Amino acid sequence: MGGGSMDQDRIVVGKPLPFSIFTADGKLLLAQGRMVESERLRDMLLRNGHHSDVTEGPGKKGRSASEREAEEAQPVEEDPLDALHRSYDAGGDNQHLSISIAKGEADKAFPVQLMGVHGQSIIVTAPVQSDGSLVPVLANQVLVCRTFQLTSAFRFTAVTTKTAFEPFPHLYLQLKKEVEHRQIRGAPRARVAVRAELQTTDKATDKMPCVVCDLSTGGARIAVDIAAFALEKGKKARLFATLEILQSKYSLELPVTVLNSMGPTDSRHPNVTFYGLKFDAPGEREGLILHGYVGEHLLTEFHSLWQMLIAASSLGT
Repeated sequence: MGGGSMDQDRIVVGKPLPFSIFTADGKLLLAQGRMVESERLRDMLLRNGHHSDVTEGPGKKGRSASEREAEEAQPVEEDPLDALHRSYDAGGDNQHLSISIAKGEADKAFPVQLMGVHGQSIIVTAPVQSDGSLVPVLANQVLVCRTFQLTSAFRFTAVTTKTAFEPFPHLYLQLKKEVEHRQIRGAPRARVAVRAELQTTDKATDKMPCVVCDLSTGGARIAVDIAAFALEKGKKARLFATLEILQSKYSLELPVTVLNSMGPTDSRHPNVTFYGLKFDAPGEREGLILHGYVGEHLLTEFHSLWQMLIAASSLGT
């Protein structure tokens, strides 16, 4: 590889880049200090990039003054909600369903992303520690797995049949017969990334930005800047958002009640905290818009994993 050698282990998803990366002809791909936001971005950097320090490396002579200034400038701290919205809306990791895996009931669980389903087997990303290092997983190891699909929570055990590291670290898991299935919600929620505002007082100008992360016809989960404000359980508020259905946009104003505080549950975005909201009797227009939007998004989520888990849990009853 041309230019400086690139330490791949130091390029960690969810962490700032420790050095700048350029193409072979000297074009800046990602500057030092910028966030490696997804596995897709990391793969692109490894595939096309050349490590270069500020003072040497490919393209130092050929870079324009503006490129050198951008490279040498101190990284600007990004707004936490902007970073979360871009990450959730990127169509990468957020489009894969999440599963938690653990070595045993009393052991720490690690979130992984579902990459594929084949028969009674699933392919998931390898679990990682908070520092980005891989969690050791052995062949034939039995894992306790949990996931939430549409309206139901599932618990099952799986055996690791294969571990692989190309094109990214991932595991092959074979489901065992025991699958527990419990319905949690009456209505399914769609995973979304919608910018919105929350009004917590009677002042129309007193609105705080937030991001709707999942949505149903009866409620939502929102993300807010952890330093901006705190919401108490039972707090009444109004949620303002614009939803797009079949390429048409509809503005919504929904009275809501805060159900719970979930805390900063996404380790990739530690400066963002999450809250559960209940919609307080939305009108007919609002209800129709919510049904249309949620239904459109759920079409992309209703896939073979849910069907496989439902079938497996039915066999065990």
